[in-house]
Amino acid sequence: MEDLKTALLTLQGLDTEIAEARSRLSSFDPQLAEVSQPVTALEAEIGATRTRLEDLRREVRRLEAAATQKRETLGRYEDRLSRVRNLREEAAARAEMDLIRRAADADDAEAIELMEQATRTDLKLDDLEKNLEKLCAETEPRRDELLSAKSEVQDQLTVLEDKRNNHAIRLDGAALRLYERVRMGRASMVVAPLTDEGACGHCFNILPLQEQAEIRRGDGLRRCEACGVILYSE
Repeated sequence: MEDLKTALLTLQGLDTEIAEARSRLSSFDPQLAEVSQPVTALEAEIGATRTRLEDLRREVRRLEAAATQKRETLGRYEDRLSRVRNLREEAAARAEMDLIRRAADADDAEAIELMEQATRTDLKLDDLEKNLEKLCAETEPRRDELLSAKSEVQDQLTVLEDKRNNHAIRLDGAALRLYERVRMGRASMVVAPLTDEGACGHCFNILPLQEQAEIRRGDGLRRCEACGVILYSE
């Protein structure tokens, strides 16, 4: 029974170390997120600015093409103007040509305005990319430090989990199943000592004298009726 008690305590110790390592490991994620947040925000702004620039340039090309098409139409109207048969047809043709000319001029004016916006946006994009490069250089050492520390804790966790698995397979099957069942419960520990006063070392519930005697003799694995942990005598 002494060897089983020692084996269960060793397993509990490994589980405690594993839980602590996992807790340390999870603590790196918010730290990494905090370090990366300014970079991520700036990258998002750069992405939005680049999309805006592409949209502006696309719209400029559309307006230029529309203005070209209107002027081609205007040229055809000018050819027809020489073939009109009366003043009424000439007046109608000239009115239509005037509308097309104004529409083409409006497209040109809007295209020029958008080209100016595109130029300003392009300059802004250059500034943002320079700021991003600077920010990455400033945050990279801290990020690398955190990643290195996280990798070290991950390696420690892997070693602990391997030790735990190797230790568990050498345990008595029934004892291991009981241990795992208790571990899945609400108690903060699985194995606890019986105090000199005959109380559970976890919840301090006083056990009946018969159970106290059985635990002190090492007669199998006994559990606290109140909290369910496995009890042993020191």
